[in-house]
Amino acid sequence: MAKTLKLGQRLRYPITISKIFKEPGDAVVKKEPILQYTFRFERKIGDPTLNEERTILENGIADWDSPTEGRIKQWRVKEGDVITKDQDFVVVEETCSHEIQYAGLCALCGRDMKEQDWATESLDTERATVSMVHDNVALTVSHNQAERAEMQLQRRLLKERKLSLVVDLDQTIIHACIEPTIGEWQQDPANPNYESVKDVRSFQLDDGPRGLASGCWYYIKMRPGLLEFLERMAERFELHVYTMGTRAYALNIAKIVDPTQKLFGNRVISRDENGSMTAKSLQRLFPVSTNMVVVIDDRADVWPHNRPNLIKVTPYDFFKGIGDINSSFLPKREDIIAATPVPDPKPSILNGKAASGPPEKVVANTDEENALLQLQTEEQERTLEKQLKDRPLLHLQEELDREDEQAEKLSNKDGDTQEVETNGNSEAPSHHQRHNILRDDDEELIYLEDHLTELHRSFYEQYDARVATRNTEDITSSIVPDVGLTLNYLKSQILRGTRIVLSGLVPLGVDVRKSEIGMHAQDFGAEIRTRVGPDVTHLVISSSRPRTQKVRQAARIPSIKIVNQNWLADSLAQWRKLDATPYLIDIHPSDRTSQGTQVTSNSPTRPRITIVQTGHRDLERSQNEEAEDGDADDSAEDDENDGDDDDDLDRFDVMPRDLEDGEGSPVDGINQTGWDDMDKELEEFMGSDAESDLESTMTDQSKDTDTDESKNKKRKLGEADEDGNFDEPPGSVLSKKQRIARARTTALRNVKNIGDDDAEDSGLPTPMGTGDEEDVVVEAVSDEDGERASNGANEDGEYDDFADLEAELEAELEAEGQG
Repeated sequence: MAKTLKLGQRLRYPITISKIFKEPGDAVVKKEPILQYTFRFERKIGDPTLNEERTILENGIADWDSPTEGRIKQWRVKEGDVITKDQDFVVVEETCSHEIQYAGLCALCGRDMKEQDWATESLDTERATVSMVHDNVALTVSHNQAERAEMQLQRRLLKERKLSLVVDLDQTIIHACIEPTIGEWQQDPANPNYESVKDVRSFQLDDGPRGLASGCWYYIKMRPGLLEFLERMAERFELHVYTMGTRAYALNIAKIVDPTQKLFGNRVISRDENGSMTAKSLQRLFPVSTNMVVVIDDRADVWPHNRPNLIKVTPYDFFKGIGDINSSFLPKREDIIAATPVPDPKPSILNGKAASGPPEKVVANTDEENALLQLQTEEQERTLEKQLKDRPLLHLQEELDREDEQAEKLSNKDGDTQEVETNGNSEAPSHHQRHNILRDDDEELIYLEDHLTELHRSFYEQYDARVATRNTEDITSSIVPDVGLTLNYLKSQILRGTRIVLSGLVPLGVDVRKSEIGMHAQDFGAEIRTRVGPDVTHLVISSSRPRTQKVRQAARIPSIKIVNQNWLADSLAQWRKLDATPYLIDIHPSDRTSQGTQVTSNSPTRPRITIVQTGHRDLERSQNEEAEDGDADDSAEDDENDGDDDDDLDRFDVMPRDLEDGEGSPVDGINQTGWDDMDKELEEFMGSDAESDLESTMTDQSKDTDTDESKNKKRKLGEADEDGNFDEPPGSVLSKKQRIARARTTALRNVKNIGDDDAEDSGLPTPMGTGDEEDVVVEAVSDEDGERASNGANEDGEYDDFADLEAELEAELEAEGQG
């Protein structure tokens, strides 16, 4: 192989080529001089202690020794040339190119690639840096060798009409745990989980975790239909395993899934050969081209450089709540929240695919790399130990058994009552029905097979079309379609035309468009919005938080479908935009009405006034809910990206935009006289709000009683009525003051919070509860005459009109003063 040699950075430029020792075709050995050059340099002479030191220029001469063996093929310099910087100067046809190395030795000639001397500026190990073998990182090849190997692989796959399929293990095609309860259930046919776990496989690891988990049994459940799925996929794909488990762990699972090595063969890569502590990369297996490679994994975030090649599958969670036992070697999971999470008696141990932080770059320093690996290993060991000690699956089953027993008792009680009523026999048969927590009803592989089959068909349709137009069998990079581009196109058509807002699904402070959920939806053609607007098609919410501020906004726009997160998850899993009807959430009636002042007609001449107050608590709640959604709704970036998404709502989501723009109002039909009457009535109704103490109230009341109308209508204490009867004092002066205070109709007193006891005193009628805990509602109803229906005391001795009571109290006080 021809190798072009450079002069190097260490020479004292400029140099002059004074003599060339070898001619083209001459043999050369390592460390042998092949040319001579001269140079100028400075040298200091004299005694510096006597202040006689000076600098002079001298001429130097040196030989250039060959760092390799072979024959001179071409000189690119000639004698007399002045060279001012490093450059190529000779081409040597090497005896050995050292393109394949193993553990620092050339696999072809056996030379030590780590040897370094004066003739070598760089180690020969840099000639072969690419690891292409699954199970051995010690074997490396050069980039040119890797390119040739991949080209051969592509030719073979194209001839066989196949693609490469890289398969993750944990929660993609299998689920693993070490919960000892599984082994006990497998030995108990009477256990309700027996049928689900009887085909669970198990093994032990010699080099497994240390501590309490040392020597534990690993229980492996294959995804339903896995063996048949892999056999059919092997007809269209060459299968590879890529896992973040150890190699021993991966090989044991491979023996379960592929005992004859017919499907995967030796194409298994684990974290021991990965080269990264936190991420996977196709370049580890296909360093030159990934045009014919597809990945299936339940995690998209661990493939930061290969998302176009990924088909993300729904995580397989057979052992409820256990998650991935290799989670400590992966970044923290941020997937779609489960719709109905399993009750967790021990939250700390059911942690799923969790880890200590976000993905990190590959650590170059060996010590740092080993330290990180040690921390991750220790975290995994702690997690496994907790699983062994706390036995979460056993606790979940016991909790379900208690629920079954309670239901059985209630059922027997009802049955006993019926028996007594019919035949007097109180005994009824009782058969306790136990339900199981483990269910083997996953259907993900059915959808996944359809996706892979469609992708394979589309790829080879493109390839056949290119071959036909070029009429050649020569395989070049331009003739092979990019399966990543094909996959992206197929996915982008699924949710095309949908505009989605997410609520309660993205962590606080995370940009929704850059979140894992947001990016996944965008891969499938959805547009992610951060605000509710009239052009939004779907509001996708968490089932655990059905009443966020975004839900209230979307509920007032009929065109928006408000669905739980399962609509999005199922649509992405099945590769089709599903009908939203089965996923629609039940909207609370109060969320379908806007918050603000509403005016509705109650009579031909006078409107009915409904005052809805939104206090500080409601505003604070709205702000908190929007913050919890993780969307910076009021940021400049959102305003720029969303455009007019929120044009239909004002800041408090009260006034539609068409009203703000002056295009009309639903109460335009009310004439000015009607408004004047309403204003007057409201002023009278709210009049007592202006005063804050009893003295002000009594002063105003005394002024009112000076009018002729008041004198005719009011009757003071001690005056006889029309029948000559006198009213007795209903109580002491203090009790009357208290009744006045309770009866005063100020806006502050006559608010009613949902949940308050309806039996409590209230000055004004309050509408029925809306169900929205923090909505504050006040309603005042005026009749045509604007007068109260009753002025006297009711049958309990209490007064409907506090003005009468004040007048009575005033008279009593005057009488006491005169006395």
